Amino acid sequence: MKKDIKPIQGRQQLSPNPIGPECIRVTKVYDWVVLTNRDRSNVMIPNDILAQIEACREKGNVISATCSEVKGSRSCDLISTREAPQEFGPSTQIVTMAFHVQIAIQFYCNKKPISGCRFIAPVTFVDDVLLCFPEGTEINCNIFDVQTSVILNQMIGNTVMVDVLMCKDIQVEAEVKLEVEAKFCGPREIIPIPADEPVCTRPAFPLQCPAFFPPLNCLCQGAGNFEGEAIISYTELGGETVTPTGNLDLTALICDSCNLAASNLTVRFIEVPGAGTPEDELDQSFRFVANDFNQPTCEDDTMTVTGTGVFTPDEGAPENAVFSLVMTDGATPDADALTLVITTASTTVTISLNATDNEGLEVEVEECQRFEP
Repeated sequence: MKKDIKPIQGRQQLSPNPIGPECIRVTKVYDWVVLTNRDRSNVMIPNDILAQIEACREKGNVISATCSEVKGSRSCDLISTREAPQEFGPSTQIVTMAFHVQIAIQFYCNKKPISGCRFIAPVTFVDDVLLCFPEGTEINCNIFDVQTSVILNQMIGNTVMVDVLMCKDIQVEAEVKLEVEAKFCGPREIIPIPADEPVCTRPAFPLQCPAFFPPLNCLCQGAGNFEGEAIISYTELGGETVTPTGNLDLTALICDSCNLAASNLTVRFIEVPGAGTPEDELDQSFRFVANDFNQPTCEDDTMTVTGTGVFTPDEGAPENAVFSLVMTDGATPDADALTLVITTASTTVTISLNATDNEGLEVEVEECQRFEP
């Protein structure tokens, strides 16, 4: 790939993520996952509070309630560990964790707090998680968000239904001294735990789990922007291909910071009435938003990426779609090019742009630095 990278002036710009040598004493992360639990459970209302609620109702008043997290009540515990299946390699264990929080529930009569009608209810979630947890490491768990609400229309007898959402992360850590080339990373996806649990030998010293952590970054990163008038190709199932003219707003940012999760692709096309194919009376205006990206392939200054998204025509219902995007960062600005093909069960849209015919098109493709295997 070329070394002379021209700056991109559009709304999206690539953020570099260079690798540099570092010598540090640091807490090494051997594994890192993020978990989310949501549950609705019936909480028993104390008898003295229930009596005041019924007294308010008998007078024709309206009962309401709120709930909130009790500050300082978050905690988590390591309950147990057991060996994971051998297919996940040495140092891997199934860890049982318990996460606790307390919520305060307050009842109101005609929007006024009922004196003495506030009580505390404990909430606990228990999770089994597959982790790289070698001997010599320790677990650091954290609850970083709790959201609660009371569902009054679900009151049954002397109970009230409470909805609790809890977000937490688990890191496996050990203090080490490293000379490294470093870059930012993030948590991995949760790995399902198999039913069978054969014996797994534990090593004497901590070992990394390279099969799934840290995750690989992209081979290259790219960005493309265009806003202006353009001609596209639009084919409906069983119909002829038309070439409407319209205002196109296309933004593509793939593997920003060499991270596939930091990708987005949005397209808005508004057909200009009377332009394009004269015999076509339909409006080909649409919106497309990508929601899943496959790892891109890179060759010289060209990036190719595929994925899925949602295609929404102005005169129709949203449809699931697949897409293929090819971006070429030319040796000169007028050599930039971009081609996007969006395919649904009923429609194929092709957008082909080049900097010569589509003034304002900007494309940038850069190689990502990767660690040697």
